[in-house]
Amino acid sequence: MNPIIYEHHRHDDPKFPIIFHYDTLESTQEKFIVHYHENIEILYFVKGSGVATCGSNHVEVKEGDLLVVNSNELHFIYTTSPVLEYYCLIVDKALCEGFQMPIEDVVVQNLIEDSLSVSYMEHIIEEMDARRPYYKSAVQGMVLLLFTQLYRNYSVIKSPVIADTWNHKMEIVRKAIGYIKNHFTEELTIDEMCKQVGFSKYYMCRIFKEITGQTVIEYINFLRCDYARNLLTSGKYNVKESAEKFLGL
Repeated sequence: MNPIIYEHHRHDDPKFPIIFHYDTLESTQEKFIVHYHENIEILYFVKGSGVATCGSNHVEVKEGDLLVVNSNELHFIYTTSPVLEYYCLIVDKALCEGFQMPIEDVVVQNLIEDSLSVSYMEHIIEEMDARRPYYKSAVQGMVLLLFTQLYRNYSVIKSPVIADTWNHKMEIVRKAIGYIKNHFTEELTIDEMCKQVGFSKYYMCRIFKEITGQTVIEYINFLRCDYARNLLTSGKYNVKESAEKFLGL
């Protein structure tokens, strides 16, 4: 079975929880590994054509299209032309929730063919490329406008019923990751996490490894190292202080 990767997003500037880059996919390259993440991802295609798989949906994409990848949605993409080029915008879950966008209760349709949404995306691209003074504020403002447009016009309420085994496993892992992210700076034990999530230790650890490709301990350590790195790069803490901050020493 092909691996399914949980993708953790790291932000160099925690006050600007947005990832933005330009990607090129050539027909000679292998298909993307199937992966997922809890943040919303938007792709804006500017050259070529391809097919994106988002969950159970197979979407044909072309120049001028926007593709929305929802929170925890399995996805990968491949090109049907010699080259597929696109911009990638990933917006942190916490920023969405700060905008009162309920990303865990509502999904947005994957393919967006809407001139206003495209206009907002193009303004984001312009600001990120030019990087004029206050561009980060401008980008976050445009993200709010873009997401408002998407949620108003292209959202679908999720069914509360867990439809299949995969969704059941994803729900378990989502709860576990949410608990870990809220408590990884504390003295966190797997037993306590399993108690809060509501599943046995053996079952929880097995499902977590199957879905994310990491053990629970590996994921906790990854978050702690990432957090310490952000403390160090902030310039406010030295190595000893960073360790004390997240290990509680």
